[in-house]
Amino acid sequence: MNKLTLGLMLLLSLALCLSVATWLRGRQELEAITAANESVRKTLGEMTVALADKDREIDRLSGSPCSTGEKPQVALGPAALPASRP
Repeated sequence: MNKLTLGLMLLLSLALCLSVATWLRGRQELEAITAANESVRKTLGEMTVALADKDREIDRLSGSPCSTGEKPQVALGPAALPASRP
């Protein structure tokens, strides 16, 4: 083998090692992104269920006096205070 062939083989071997290392790193990043995506999907599902529960609760409470938009009347002033006993 002459020096040129040996140099080319070393260069190609180095290029192969770098490409495999890059591929492995990309695969690790893809696995991390996939795990994060699954976590977000699970959280989104839980939030959807919680929102549906709140919607049902709002529908259940729609007949209450507060749902008509009326504010409860609160008496303010001295007449509203309980009489103190000496």
